Amino acid sequence: MGIDFYIGLCKPDEKREITVKQAFADIVFEEKAVYVGKKKILYTFDESLLALRERGYERHPRPAEAFELIYNGLEGRLSPEQKAIADDMTSYNYGEWLSIAVLQKGNLLHCYLDPENLKWDEKAWKYVTHEGKLKHAGEEVYSIGSLCGCVSIKDVNEINPALVEKLWSRHYAILSEEVKQNAWIWLPSENVLWPVSRGDYNKFFILPYINHWASRGVRQK
Repeated sequence: MGIDFYIGLCKPDEKREITVKQAFADIVFEEKAVYVGKKKILYTFDESLLALRERGYERHPRPAEAFELIYNGLEGRLSPEQKAIADDMTSYNYGEWLSIAVLQKGNLLHCYLDPENLKWDEKAWKYVTHEGKLKHAGEEVYSIGSLCGCVSIKDVNEINPALVEKLWSRHYAILSEEVKQNAWIWLPSENVLWPVSRGDYNKFFILPYINHWASRGVRQK
C-alpha cells in the first residue's frame, strides 16, 4: 500500500451534516476488557495482541472503530449490547490499546495501521521491532508542524485537519463540544516508534508513550 502524504495545512474546516459512520458495523468487539476483580489487567502491546488472539480475536480496535462506538453511544445510537461495550471501554478511567502505531520524524507523524512485530524492551524502555521489521496494514504520513508534547485536538486541527479525522475519526467541525474540549494527544519523542492507546486521563485522550494498557480485541463478523 502506498503512502498518503498530508504536507502543510489542509483545507479549512467546512460545516458538514453529521452522519453515522459504520466503522464498527462489520466487527465484533470483545464485550469486556480483561479484568481481575474490578480492575482491568494492564498488558504491553505485544502481550495484549498475543492474549487477545488466544481469546479468539484478531487485533485491537482501530481508532475509528473505538471512537465511533463511543460517539454513537453518547448520541444514543447504539443497541443496549453495544452501549454496554462502549461503557466498559470508558469505565474506571483505564487506557486501552488501539490498532495503530506512530513514529515522529521532524515535522512528520508516520501512522501505521494494525502494527505487528512490536515487542516491549524492558532494558531499553521502548518498543522494538522483531528483526527490525514492522508489519502493518498501511502507512500514512501527516504534517504536524512544530507540535510536540501534550497537544489539544484544537491545536492539531489548526495544523492538519486530516490528522484529526485519522485519529479521532470525524472532521473537527462535526465533533461534539465534549470531544473538542477534552481530546488531546501526547506526541511521542522523535524517532521512537510507539503503539497507541486511548483513554486514561479521559476517554478522548490519545497516548502513544506509555508501555502498559488494558486489552480488548475485535474480530470480523
